[in-house]
Amino acid sequence: MVASFLASNPVLALLSAQLLALPPVRTTAQRPAGRLAPVQRWREANPELFEKRRVEGMKKSPLVRENLLRLHREKKAEWHASARRNPKLRATTQHIAAKEWTLRSPLGTLHRFRNLKQFIRDHADLFDTEDVVWKEVPGRPNQAWCRAFHGLSRLRPGNAKLLPEWHGWVWVE
Repeated sequence: MVASFLASNPVLALLSAQLLALPPVRTTAQRPAGRLAPVQRWREANPELFEKRRVEGMKKSPLVRENLLRLHREKKAEWHASARRNPKLRATTQHIAAKEWTLRSPLGTLHRFRNLKQFIRDHADLFDTEDVVWKEVPGRPNQAWCRAFHGLSRLRPGNAKLLPEWHGWVWVE
């Protein structure tokens, strides 16, 4: 019955003829013996140990390290360009660390805003000049701070070093 079905369909007949012409698959016992045969047998017998040693070897390899460093150098500029385009990583109200703030100034004006650093930069005239001198943190780009930022950030409830007021500024619930 199978033979008549194969004979009636020329595509299946051709396919079965091609499959019959393929050499048989060798099993592990039928592999030719060579200088790597003992290593292959050990790998098959100890897969966990082999994987552990393989990974350790890659971690210690100076060639792998050199290649990773090269790839990192090549991609770093691309990563920075991508970060600069992302609004969540820029000095905007959409920054990932931006929080909602409600503060009362020493003059009694209520200020509601999101992103404390941006508020201080935009309203530097509300603070003493020496309180808005921005200082860079060595080795940490985009982590600049000023006394106004530190003082106002300590007004927020939940801060470990909470202040009741800073230079007349107070937190408003």
